[in-house]
Amino acid sequence: ATRDTDSHLRVVGNSPALQAVMKKIEIVARSNVTVLLRGESGTGKELFAEAIHMASPRQGKPFVKLNCAALPESVLESELFGHEKGAFTGALSQRKGRFELADGGTLFMDEIGEISPSFQAKLLRVLQEGEFERVGGTRTLKVNLRIVTATNRDLEDAVSKGRFRADLYYRLSVIPIFLPPLRARTSDIPLLAEEFLRRFNESNHRNLSIDPEGMEVLTACYFPGNVRELENCIRRTATLAEGPVITAHDFACRSDGCLSSIFWRTPAPSDMDMPRSDNEERGNAKPVAPASAGTENEEGGCPMPDPATCRSSSVCSAAQGEWSNQRDELIDAMERAGWVQAKAARILGLTPRQIGYALRKNGISIKKF
Repeated sequence: ATRDTDSHLRVVGNSPALQAVMKKIEIVARSNVTVLLRGESGTGKELFAEAIHMASPRQGKPFVKLNCAALPESVLESELFGHEKGAFTGALSQRKGRFELADGGTLFMDEIGEISPSFQAKLLRVLQEGEFERVGGTRTLKVNLRIVTATNRDLEDAVSKGRFRADLYYRLSVIPIFLPPLRARTSDIPLLAEEFLRRFNESNHRNLSIDPEGMEVLTACYFPGNVRELENCIRRTATLAEGPVITAHDFACRSDGCLSSIFWRTPAPSDMDMPRSDNEERGNAKPVAPASAGTENEEGGCPMPDPATCRSSSVCSAAQGEWSNQRDELIDAMERAGWVQAKAARILGLTPRQIGYALRKNGISIKKF
């Protein structure tokens, strides 16, 4: 999703994964239910939250956002609920909080998984009753707004370990929407790249373009940082490009300078370090390199793409040979288990984490029924 102006928002892409998300947003936007956006960092949660607001009857009202991880708890309470004059040192005047500012519209709370247990209890009351008091105040205020939250954390695991309140989880996750990582929507990469380059050209008074070979470099990349990383790559390459056309050799991965390649040179994570096996289905797992860490494109340093979406045979051929021994056995077990990972793990004598890692390593997409 990209914002052309302050008043115009459009989502860039036509992949099946993106279209499925937009169809769900269109349906959900008609109601006032609370929405929880799930997905890896860099998938564009804030802009999808704004897309929900713009598609809803509240679109003419305020869209207010807050990053919960950016503020300590004492400040977070004042930011959300507001405060009265003299409520604390430095409170020189009365101030409205984000809840009041968003009255009639939508409040987007990012990184909701980072709030403390004590603040979770305060937030729960507002969600249940639709009322609150400013810090230092006694007058109860009521608001009418829609709450959209987002996280890349495994909230289910946090609930099971007592770090996140179950009652608050059920209030927030009435409608969960899973945002696909960029590697699951590779057909959107050229469209996004062109859009980011257009915006770069507009703000820097340039007229750059990307040639077909340069675009192939982008579509073959794994992009663990998702759309945010793609935008960073386009801006960096466009800034340093010497000619009017960006070629394959202009990209940092061709000179061993790709940031993502550096990320994946660390040792491969152990089984105990891997995310829970169902995280990938929920869309909130951190990206896992589909090949052994440190494996690079034969022609450069880009991280290896998912074999299920790989478009370059020269990139995938070596990896496919390495994975072929396990792949057939895994698919057979998953078919027998009705594509339920826990059942397939028992068939193979593995733990759920082990089979989750094996599926990702072999590029096996989970079938949905």
